[in-house]
Amino acid sequence: MHLFIDTHLFDIIVILYKDGKIIRKEIVKDEKEHSRILMPLIKKVLKDEAPESIIVVNGPGSFTGVRLGVTVAKTLAYTMNIPIRTITSLECLALSTTENEKIVGFNDKNGYYIGIFDNDYNLIGDFEYLTNNEYEKYTKNYNVITDCDLDFENIIEFALTKEDINTHKVNPIYVKKIDVEK
Repeated sequence: MHLFIDTHLFDIIVILYKDGKIIRKEIVKDEKEHSRILMPLIKKVLKDEAPESIIVVNGPGSFTGVRLGVTVAKTLAYTMNIPIRTITSLECLALSTTENEKIVGFNDKNGYYIGIFDNDYNLIGDFEYLTNNEYEKYTKNYNVITDCDLDFENIIEFALTKEDINTHKVNPIYVKKIDVEK
């Protein structure tokens, strides 16, 4: 049984997955209350069951959302002494589309996170954050897939092929620069 946690943007997604099937899934659409909602949602999805591993979306995305999901996942994995794996938010999008070379992205209020993946879902280059104006220019030359239904079973199966990570080495992926860094 595997626990999947995603808090990278506006939605909070918690899934319990076992034997190739989603056992329970909760999605809460919320922009501001992730810290208040996440733990009760995990408790609701787990009921009285203990996962054998945790999969967490470690970004890119909202600074606070990504940090919260990663911190909770690390804490649970450490205290329960179970393996943890990561998957990026952009890998989740790439795994949910059938395009060959996949340019995927999603937006926050100020711009778009972009990633380019090959057929084996390997990242080509680096993740990028484009302002809305930069994104508008970018899409004149490239087709960016931004809207697809996430295939959670495929996402979780892919994450399960990855190696376990030492809990202390799981880190958020931040792409967007804050004003001080610009």
